[in-house]
Amino acid sequence: MAASLSTPDLHQTFLDCFDGAATPLNDLDEKPLLVDMLLPLPPRLRLYMYNLVGGVGTKRDFEYKAVLRLRGHPVGEYRSFDHSGGRLALLIAYRADLDVFVMWDASLHPRFKNGGNIQVRTDTVMTAAATGYADQERRLSSGLIETVIACTSSELEKTLVQRIEQMGGTSVTG
Repeated sequence: MAASLSTPDLHQTFLDCFDGAATPLNDLDEKPLLVDMLLPLPPRLRLYMYNLVGGVGTKRDFEYKAVLRLRGHPVGEYRSFDHSGGRLALLIAYRADLDVFVMWDASLHPRFKNGGNIQVRTDTVMTAAATGYADQERRLSSGLIETVIACTSSELEKTLVQRIEQMGGTSVTG
């Protein structure tokens, strides 16, 4: 079983992928992390970042998941991702032993329960680990189809821009 990273280590791993082009505005221990990025990257993010857990060798070995938790969020209570202040909410998980980031479309998940989880197929994660990138479609209980994308750290910058475009945002990369 892979060791989980602390929240500051998760955030630092994300920031390190951008070679100084991503600046945290609050303490790395806080969730969500507010991040300002240099163009051509998306300029203002609100990062909800989690460990990617499960997968091969677990009870549900066909999927990995991120367990959604926020400090001070009572167990079982519903919350929403914060999209205010011109910041794009980014829902992302990381698996350190595979060097894989997984991104979901936070705008398609209007509410989440403390301790609830969000999934990605194991084959998507493994393909990303092997090739640098993979995606999958998943049908949500709302009936909408979400594209989940996964990538390695070397592909994160390009994949982040793609995620923003898929969420209906604009990219200034041309």
